[in-house]
Amino acid sequence: MNIVLLGETGVGKTELVNLIANVCAGATPENFEEKIELSNEAGHNGGSQTIQPHLYSITCVNGHKVNVLDTPGLAGDRGIHKDTEQMAAIVHAITENFNAIDAIVILACGHVPRLSLSTHYTMNALSNMLPKSLSENVAFIFTMVSSPLMLSFDTNRLPQELRTAHTWSIDNPSPLWFKYQKRLTEEPLLEEDLREEMNEISHRGFERATKTLSQFFQYLDKRKVQPTQPVLELYNISVDIETRISNTIIRISQAEEKRMRLQKLQVELENEERIKQTNQHYQRIIDRPYHEMEQTGSEHNVLCISVNCFSNCVERCAFPFTLDPEALAKSSASFEEAPGVPPLQRRCKVCSHPAEDHRLYRSKWVKTIVTDNMIDEESRRRYESAKTELERIDIIAEMTKKEMAQLEQEITDSISGVTDTCEKYNKHSLSGNFMPYVFSAIGLLKLRERHEMNMGAGVEEMDRISKGIDYLEKKIKVLEQAVKGVKIHPST
Repeated sequence: MNIVLLGETGVGKTELVNLIANVCAGATPENFEEKIELSNEAGHNGGSQTIQPHLYSITCVNGHKVNVLDTPGLAGDRGIHKDTEQMAAIVHAITENFNAIDAIVILACGHVPRLSLSTHYTMNALSNMLPKSLSENVAFIFTMVSSPLMLSFDTNRLPQELRTAHTWSIDNPSPLWFKYQKRLTEEPLLEEDLREEMNEISHRGFERATKTLSQFFQYLDKRKVQPTQPVLELYNISVDIETRISNTIIRISQAEEKRMRLQKLQVELENEERIKQTNQHYQRIIDRPYHEMEQTGSEHNVLCISVNCFSNCVERCAFPFTLDPEALAKSSASFEEAPGVPPLQRRCKVCSHPAEDHRLYRSKWVKTIVTDNMIDEESRRRYESAKTELERIDIIAEMTKKEMAQLEQEITDSISGVTDTCEKYNKHSLSGNFMPYVFSAIGLLKLRERHEMNMGAGVEEMDRISKGIDYLEKKIKVLEQAVKGVKIHPST
C-alpha cells in the first residue's frame, strides 16, 4: 500500500507518520517510539520541518507493508520559489519511489474556520500538481481535531475539485504522549491525580486515533490503485507552460520597445525634409534583432531573464534540474559567493545579474533578425522607384503600419503556444485550470510584502518581493490572453 502525505507547513504530516508506524506495529501508548528520521527534520520555525521527501516503509503486525511518502510542507517562510523547488522534488519522489499509489492524503489544520491565504494557496498548488486520474484517490485528514463535530474547517471554501474528497478528523495523541513521558522523567513524583488525568487523556486520544486510522485504511482497501506516470507528465506540461510564458513576456517587452520607436517614427514622417534620415531610422528599427527561447530537447541551460540581457550563462548544465533560483544559485559555480550575500543576490560570473534573475530551462536564447519578413518586396520596389519625397513618406508610413501589425501577430503567435499548452494542461490536471494557482500565489506574496514592510525589511528584500509580484502579474496577463476560448475542464 502506497500513500503520499501532502499539505501546508506545520499541519503534522511527520507526526502522523509516527502514529501510523506505531499503530501498524500494534503498539500501545506505553511502547510508542519515534520512528521518523530526525536527520530529515529542519527544526526551523515558520518553515517546513521536513527538508525533503522521505519514504517510510512500515511493516504491519499482519505482515502487510505500508509505504508512506512524507513531504515538505508548502507556504512556509522560505517563499514561493522554495515551494516550486519542493513541488518538483515531491513529483520526482512520487515517480521514483512508486509505480502506482493508493492514496494522496492532504493534511490541513481542522480547527481554523477560515481558509488563510497560505492555506488557499497550498490547496490550489496541490490541485494544480495532481493529475485528474487521481481524483478518486485524494482524501483529507484534518489534524488537531478529535471529532468531525469539532471540525471548524470550511470545506466549501476549498477548490471545487477537492470538495468531494473523503475526510477524517484526528487529534494525534503521540505528541501529547511523548510530552507526558518527558514530564514523568523530569518529575518522577508527579502528583497522582495529574498523572491519572494525563494518562487517561493520552489513552482516550489513542483509542480515537486508532479507530480513525482503521476507518481510513478500510477506505484505502476500496481504492483502485493509480499509476504515477501521469504525475510526472503533468509536471512536465506545467514546466512547458512556465517556459512559454517567460518567452512570451520577453517577446511582449521587445515588441513594445519596437512599437514605441515606430510610433515616434510616425511623428517624424510629418516632416518632409527629414525623409532620408527617417528612412535610415526605419531601417535601424526593423533591423534590430529579436531574442527568443529555442527548445534544446533534454539539455538544460541557465538563462538570464533580466531586461535586455538574453545571456545563456551556462549551457548544457550537469547539475540537477530546478525551477528555484535559490537552489540554482547554490548548486551552480557560475554565481559568486560572498560573505553575508544571500544566494538569490549572488552575482552571475557571466552577465553580472543576480541569481534571482536566472532560470534553468530546456531552451536557450537565440538572436534573430527578420528584416526580409518585415518588409515586403513590393513596398521596397515602390519606395525605390518613387519620384517624389511625398510618395516616399507615404510608402514608409504604410510599411510602418505593416510592421506594427506584424508585431501584434508575433505576440499572438507566441500566446498561441501558451494557449495550446494550457489546453493540454487543463485537460489532464485535477484543477482543470492553471490560473487560480497563480492568483493565489500573488495574494500570498502581497501578504508577505505587507508583513515584511511592517517588520521593517530592507530595501533589497522589499524589491525582491515586488519583482516577484510584478512577474506573476505579467504572467496572469499572458494567461488571460491565452485562455480566451480555452476550455476549462472541471474535475469529474
